[in-house]
Amino acid sequence: MWGNQVSANSTKLRYLRQIVARIESHVLPAGAIGSQWLEGLSLFRGRLNVHGHVVGIRKDAGLATFNLTDLLFNGSPQYARGVTFSDFLNQVSHLIIELFGDEPQKHLDKPDLQKLENTLRNWFLANSPSIRLYIPCRLTTVPGSAFKIGPISFDHINNVIEREKKENEKLFEVGFQSVLSAMAAEAAHWMANVDVSGCTKNRAWEIGDLAVDIAVTGLQLVIPLNFSERMARMMARNLPRNRDMVSRVDGALSFGGTNQQPALGMGPYVLEAQLHAGRAILEAVGHRVEAFLSGNTGQLSTLEQAWCDAAYWFHEGLAEPLDTIAVPKLETAIEVLLHTESTKGSKGRLLRAIKTFYGLNKQDFINPDIQITVEKFAADFVRDRSRILHGTWSTLNHSLRDSRPSLTLLVHSLLTNYVIELDAFAADPAATDDVDRFLDWVATRREKASS
Repeated sequence: MWGNQVSANSTKLRYLRQIVARIESHVLPAGAIGSQWLEGLSLFRGRLNVHGHVVGIRKDAGLATFNLTDLLFNGSPQYARGVTFSDFLNQVSHLIIELFGDEPQKHLDKPDLQKLENTLRNWFLANSPSIRLYIPCRLTTVPGSAFKIGPISFDHINNVIEREKKENEKLFEVGFQSVLSAMAAEAAHWMANVDVSGCTKNRAWEIGDLAVDIAVTGLQLVIPLNFSERMARMMARNLPRNRDMVSRVDGALSFGGTNQQPALGMGPYVLEAQLHAGRAILEAVGHRVEAFLSGNTGQLSTLEQAWCDAAYWFHEGLAEPLDTIAVPKLETAIEVLLHTESTKGSKGRLLRAIKTFYGLNKQDFINPDIQITVEKFAADFVRDRSRILHGTWSTLNHSLRDSRPSLTLLVHSLLTNYVIELDAFAADPAATDDVDRFLDWVATRREKASS
């Protein structure tokens, strides 16, 4: 461990020397500065210093800057979680120019690298406050009571307006008016409130948006899909509220339209009833959302992250209009959830998961109505995704018959069972962060329960 750290520091210092040796200073020309002059400098990153000179890192040091940034970024869980790589790259470049731009010929040594890392750490701490994000969502068309999934609270917009007007009377119009107008135009009647800490602002929005996606997937696990499949963040992959269509049929104009809002026909108090009925599932989902938001996944980080990743793919698959795109997304959800690493592993893990959660063997029918066995379903599962992604089947012209509905129900069920069992598994002192051990544990637990 110590040897790896020494080697990493030597590599970082080598990159830093390469970068600083390629810092240049250019005097601004008289008159207006055009883009052609700036492009002629051939700088990877640059800034204007107090003397009115453009100081920058040459493009031939771009790779070294990327490599140094990558080592610093991935060498710190704090950075990897709390800042986007793009922002981090810009800041590393900026600090190198600021700290060493006035003396690019200086021989750099370990204290110089430490100075850069300390300054970078101070910048991160100063720019990672606690932030509350207000994220518009399209959930239902009727008002409902506020509810929480883990640390995320969902409020109907009427309640948000009333509360925020009281708390921010003078700034309410300035702060909320534009987002409220957008929500009205998009028929987004709910607001998710998300608290994120330990992140820069750009990264906080990324994490907050994704956490809401995971939480909304929790709703899709407990609310029938005919109501919930279009539930989403307002700014995510979302259909417009109405699809208005004009065509000419045999020379005559034809008009029509479709209301594409989620939860149509879901009356008052139905949401509350569904949330109450699914409270055990939502509590388990809430634990995953909390772990994702905080970055604290505990001893089961692989299993925790696998569920969150799979939930996101499922959410995306539900939102996808085209079957030949939706099916690979749903299949990817299963592969991510079960941590498969090859085609053979994908089929094997799927067979094992179906046996574990449903007690079905390879020759049992997974769909008795059309006589499909578990083994054939698993084989088709692997085949369909491969043929679509490798171009054997046309994405635009191929029909997958009933693959999507069957796959949707399977992924829905796997995510539900997995998240409930993961809560119980996490409470076991002998739990290990391995999907095979997890499936073994679930199978043993269910066998004991059935006997």
